[in-house]
Amino acid sequence: MSIQKRTWTTKNGTVRIRYYANVWNPTTNKPIYGKQRKKRKEAVLDESQILKELASGKLSVTDHKTFGQCADLWLESAPNLYRNSTYTTYVSFYNRHIKNVFENAQIDHIQSIQIQELVNTMSKKYAPETVNKCINILSDIFQFAIQPLKALPESENPMIGIKRLKVPYKKKVTWTDEQIAQFLTDPEIKANHYYPMFCVSLILGMRPGEVCGFCDDDLVDECHELTFHRTIDKSGLVNDAKTSDSVRALYLPDILYDIVKQTQTRKLRLKSYHPDYQHDFLFTTVKGRPVNPNRYSMQFRTVLRKYNETASDPLPVIPLYNCRHSFATNNYERGESDKVLSDIMGNSPKTFLQTYAHIRRRQSDKAVIDYEKKIFQKL
Repeated sequence: MSIQKRTWTTKNGTVRIRYYANVWNPTTNKPIYGKQRKKRKEAVLDESQILKELASGKLSVTDHKTFGQCADLWLESAPNLYRNSTYTTYVSFYNRHIKNVFENAQIDHIQSIQIQELVNTMSKKYAPETVNKCINILSDIFQFAIQPLKALPESENPMIGIKRLKVPYKKKVTWTDEQIAQFLTDPEIKANHYYPMFCVSLILGMRPGEVCGFCDDDLVDECHELTFHRTIDKSGLVNDAKTSDSVRALYLPDILYDIVKQTQTRKLRLKSYHPDYQHDFLFTTVKGRPVNPNRYSMQFRTVLRKYNETASDPLPVIPLYNCRHSFATNNYERGESDKVLSDIMGNSPKTFLQTYAHIRRRQSDKAVIDYEKKIFQKL
């Protein structure tokens, strides 16, 4: 039995001291640690309480859990809490960046300063997005330790006060209406197997996983509607739509409807006898299998590269997901409301404005010109 003392120096040079009880548990052959206290007499009281509970058999104070135990329990429940792609990323980040740092520490011994030290260290090596994802994981684990595990009081959550890093704004490269038309009307592009998917991505601004996830029954002929209710991820797993906003039905104008309808007709004809087409996905690979979003992205990159190799007016090189950004930017620039466009894209208006609608220079120039005219109209 003893009172342990922990001393460290903060980044600004302040010396911090904490005291905690250390009592041996003969039943488990492991030490029991009390909470870290600013005053030694508080740690002495903890030691007394631990001894009393050991003698009485109560475990409310002595049954401390390690961070690793809480994290393992959180990971066991995580598949029910997150989408598969998010869960896979969280497992990878936890094992790479967090596990070795906190695994053996008592969950109620970890201090905010230790979390901040990890954030500061990672920020020197990794991008803000990576650091922020680790902060999200830590926040979820500690919240899980508070409820439902009740291994940590809410008031002692070490994530309180931990700030996420500021992510620098990166302007997305998008295509104009003219560039989209240039791409979709090119004869070689139109002859490509994935052309119908390119049309849906560029004209409707859909997520790649949504385009790949359409099923045979999603096209409603009576009203020319295409229904969005599921996605497929890069692992080939089918998930429900990302959010409640993502479940929607959109009207297909005549040309786009005909393009999608021809694809559906061909798919259903092949499904009647071809073994590789025995699934409900509307869009398929050349061999008739469901299209993985990674494969779709790769096909878009390949087609764009080959197009630019021979084009007299090459197009800006963009990733597939920027087709979504292009749709948002072009239509918002034309004056469509953020509410209408966010409904089409399956986002909230806030996400639409913050993430997808990129103001081009010509749009900001027009705003200044129009404002100047209004100011000086009487001169």
